[in-house]
Amino acid sequence: MADITRKGLKLAAKNLAFLPVRVVLFGLEVLLRLMIIAVIVLVLALGGVGWYFYAVKSNQPMQIDPRFAKTLPPEGMTFREFWQDRFAGWEKIDERDYRTGKSKSKSHCAVTQLEIFPVAQILAPFLRVYVVRTQPGTEEAESWIRGMDGIIAPDNLNFLDAWWWQIENESWWYWVDNQAICKLPPPQRPVSASP
Repeated sequence: MADITRKGLKLAAKNLAFLPVRVVLFGLEVLLRLMIIAVIVLVLALGGVGWYFYAVKSNQPMQIDPRFAKTLPPEGMTFREFWQDRFAGWEKIDERDYRTGKSKSKSHCAVTQLEIFPVAQILAPFLRVYVVRTQPGTEEAESWIRGMDGIIAPDNLNFLDAWWWQIENESWWYWVDNQAICKLPPPQRPVSASP
């Protein structure tokens, strides 16, 4: 059996005094590791959804609901073709405005649209579909629907497809039917893509 010494008692008392600090530090370390894992899982999930939207959905013909659209896309137009048409048009407007002196910037339309896109065309449709589906009939859900002139994805779609439907229809609404700045005519399919 070990002898009890004054030095040993002091060390035991010191260890006991620091025990709460060590427990808190251990808890913070575990929490930090869990948060890092959660962030990695979230980034991978968002990357997977982004890949699915980019590689699969954006190559399919656009599904614009005629109840909400003033004009409809040309038959077979994909989301990628739609954006190619919009950016080509905005670049022409930028070039024309810069050449004529109407704008001091060589890129005011395209840059403005890129600044608006992430919030208006990805986050807002996600929140709109999420709120309307999780809180149907509430005042908050109704305000999200009113905010987009009633454009809301059909209930028979799964969440990812509803989110994509909302992105396509809101993009069409913003960039074709209700353009506030850098107005363009309705989009045309590229000649090489036409059947």
